[in-house]
Amino acid sequence: MSEETPPTPEPEDAFVPIAHDLNSCGLRCRLVFSAPLDEDPRWWRQLIVSGVPVGFLQCEPDTDPATQAKDLAFHTQAAVLENLQAIENGRAWPHCRARHPHPMSLASDGAGQWPYWHCPKDRSCRWDVGDHQGNAG
Repeated sequence: MSEETPPTPEPEDAFVPIAHDLNSCGLRCRLVFSAPLDEDPRWWRQLIVSGVPVGFLQCEPDTDPATQAKDLAFHTQAAVLENLQAIENGRAWPHCRARHPHPMSLASDGAGQWPYWHCPKDRSCRWDVGDHQGNAG
């Protein structure tokens, strides 16, 4: 009897936690099947945030889920911050839950550990990528 190899997750599947964090902060997002010139479109998607194309994201198929989430969160945050002026009601993303005007910083506690957002002024204020609760209450 042969073992079945699990299917390789699609980039959209790996992007789910990041999409949650964008949506919780009031930003609409979607991925479009597209790739930069000369890249394999199976592993690339164009990121659209609140109707604005902000860049391309690559999802490495043989990368563990925590590393994928960290890479996608890092590149998404960079793309959003680079395009704030074009995004309607754009502001630092993800919003700092400690009510500061800066975005939260991305970190992880080591290889294979799930990444998290934290306030750069107060590291005790932290949320796992995919669990950000949006604006502070």
